[in-house]
Amino acid sequence: MKVLIIDDHKIFGEGLASILESIKIKNVRVFQDPKKALDHLNKFKDIDLVFTDINMPEFNGFKMCEELRLKHKKIKTIVMSMYDDKRIKQQALKSGADIYLTKTATKEEISLAIKNCFNNKKHIYKTKKSSTIDDNFTIKYKLTTREREIISEILDEKSNKEIAEILNISKRTVESHRKNIALKLDVKNSIGIAKIAIKYNLV
Repeated sequence: MKVLIIDDHKIFGEGLASILESIKIKNVRVFQDPKKALDHLNKFKDIDLVFTDINMPEFNGFKMCEELRLKHKKIKTIVMSMYDDKRIKQQALKSGADIYLTKTATKEEISLAIKNCFNNKKHIYKTKKSSTIDDNFTIKYKLTTREREIISEILDEKSNKEIAEILNISKRTVESHRKNIALKLDVKNSIGIAKIAIKYNLV
């Protein structure tokens, strides 16, 4: 089996390669740059399995999964990320990943994930501890596309009525979205929404 690991953190990529070697998978290449990894895949076309991180600069793991699904359908893909967020996990599978693992996975879980991958079992592995990571990546995936559209209009100082007209929805729907956004971002009002949106570059 030929395996390719894509992770912008060198120490994790090399650590995962070491774990794979311990379970008798020795033909492993590690890339920190996703685009260079894609170049390698396009050139040699002999990789069986790809492990990819999600939050990487310029070219994230979702795009990687989509590229593999479109151009390298025979390659199995395991996303391995620090994020334990339901929306991010679902987006990974939707993008084309076969398996989603968090970086807290044990050697046994990694080995089982590989077996399930080649038995065509799509799976999200649950972790015993929930992640408390809060950054622009995970916060953005707490929000729906419509909620981010409304945040954009809030930043433009639009009223509920104006937002309703712009998005062609009812004023009551806008009010409901505002409440949901405030709950998800753990703030009390539009000022709080705007502060988080600017801090984490949500729109």
